Amino acid sequence: MNTTHVHTPEVAVHASDLRKTYGEGNTAVHALDGISVDFYQGEFTAIMGPSGSGKSTLMHCMAGLDTPSSGATSLKGTDLSELDDREMTSLRRDRVGFIFQSFNLVPTLTALENITLPDRIAGRTTDEDWLQEVTRRFSIENRLSH
Repeated sequence: MNTTHVHTPEVAVHASDLRKTYGEGNTAVHALDGISVDFYQGEFTAIMGPSGSGKSTLMHCMAGLDTPSSGATSLKGTDLSELDDREMTSLRRDRVGFIFQSFNLVPTLTALENITLPDRIAGRTTDEDWLQEVTRRFSIENRLSH
């Protein structure tokens, strides 16, 4: 008897019938109109589309940075709509990595201080191995004091 083990990747982020509407009535803009999608752990996904098609709105809603008008979003099984402000802050700080189009760096901090800021806010010590890996992957080892 032959058996084959098929590895099913774990869903990292899930959206179900996600909708986001700005404004009301005739001026309403439907940035997201019923999007359902899964992003899997360990996979790389590109979201492409023309300006104004809802790419950033989707990412903001799925990362807990914005609240959808309706639908459900979960991060590794955690329903974001069930989190209070404190829990959502902890989730974004500890479990979500987000690179903003406009960088959103604190201009008075060095690159190193910007990278380690979430750990400092949480009262944790930054893992040096992780820090070296991140700075090596982005080739910024020589820019940390900038």
